[in-house]
Amino acid sequence: MLQALVRASEDGGTGFNPFDGISPDFGPFEGLFTSRIGTFLAIVWAAAFVYVAFCLLLAIARVATSRKGGYGDDLDDARNQLLRNAAAAVLLAAVPVIFGVLVGA
Repeated sequence: MLQALVRASEDGGTGFNPFDGISPDFGPFEGLFTSRIGTFLAIVWAAAFVYVAFCLLLAIARVATSRKGGYGDDLDDARNQLLRNAAAAVLLAAVPVIFGVLVGA
């Protein structure tokens, strides 16, 4: 690969294109974006993922603040909130994998 890049630089950059023959697609999710319902579900999933990520960041900040301030009761609540948000993020990240397995089967 490195030799091909060196030859391409010696040719003036016109001899080598690493993206020749590659056509991007959505794989098993291709059919999902052809319908309005599928596109709507994808947008809802993305919005939920952004919301959970934001809540996860807030929970991390709350744990750090509670730990730094020495607030024991608040630290327990903040840790529980952090665990719930982390679990929600993992579950939302697993949804496309589960969908891909079910569609591919």
